[in-house]
Amino acid sequence: MLAVYLLLGIGATALALVLTPLVARGSLVLGLVDAPGGRKVHAESVPRLGGVAVVAASALAMILAATFVPERLAPDTWTTLRPLLLAGGLIFLVGLADDVHGLGPVPKLALEVAAALVVMLSGLLIERVTLLGVSWDLGWLAWPVTAAWLVGLTNAFNLVDGLDGLAAGVAAVAGAACGAILIARGHPAEAMLLASLVGAALGFLVYNFSPASIFLGDCGSLLIGFILAATAIAGWQKGATALATGVPLMIFALPIADAASTLVRRIWARPDGGRASLGSTLRQIVQPDRQHIHHRLLGLGWSTRRTVLILYGVTSVLSLLALATARLNTP
Repeated sequence: MLAVYLLLGIGATALALVLTPLVARGSLVLGLVDAPGGRKVHAESVPRLGGVAVVAASALAMILAATFVPERLAPDTWTTLRPLLLAGGLIFLVGLADDVHGLGPVPKLALEVAAALVVMLSGLLIERVTLLGVSWDLGWLAWPVTAAWLVGLTNAFNLVDGLDGLAAGVAAVAGAACGAILIARGHPAEAMLLASLVGAALGFLVYNFSPASIFLGDCGSLLIGFILAATAIAGWQKGATALATGVPLMIFALPIADAASTLVRRIWARPDGGRASLGSTLRQIVQPDRQHIHHRLLGLGWSTRRTVLILYGVTSVLSLLALATARLNTP
């Protein structure tokens, strides 16, 4: 079975290496570029539809594997993945609409919640929280907790996509760790999806690493965050024994910490115009700034490459600690 994961990963990497330059040229022709200025750290206009290449490479790798080595795929693979693919497709379209035309925060959030509902209605829920060896059943709270996890991590990866190669590289490291957990706990369908996604992210990273010739865009960062969040629930919750809650929190510590600090900072910031109201607070929350973790490291005088590599290292160390402390022998 390991050969299937390697085939998917390598195949998706090769496809991304071919497809990414084509998508970049198409983005330039259509004028879909990210212009410099404001909080942006790049100095030239850069194509922003890299997520199209990542999704296409990942999907084609899965289709080719199903076509040429169907005996290696479990019979119920596509049945298991159907809700993830449907919800992920919706997230991708939301991000693509935002990249092409711009999408307001309210419809964007509403569609993200709808995608989360698709996954939750399929039975994928955070039903137990395990801390210090003690598990608590969430009951009806499983629904809002799962929705918050899915929507929160989806947008957390969008927030860390602020430096060349950061989101794609962190996603590859975190996805590999989650994939290892899924394999060990007997979830091959979700593991295959992650293998293709990680491979596509690595192929894309060749063009996205500093100096980037193409960006992920919302269609890429939102989808990556959503798929990682959803598949993590399968490895974390499904089975006779739930993994400790600290395992996924360590793997995704960087995007979670950045998103949490951003939310707190923007909620407490005084809205433009002086007097605070619900509407002004919501506008303040979605207002971009240069106070993210990666921006603060740049402010110390670090280069983009050094900052990104350090954050890769932090994610790698925390992921290894998560794997070392996880009890993976119980499916």
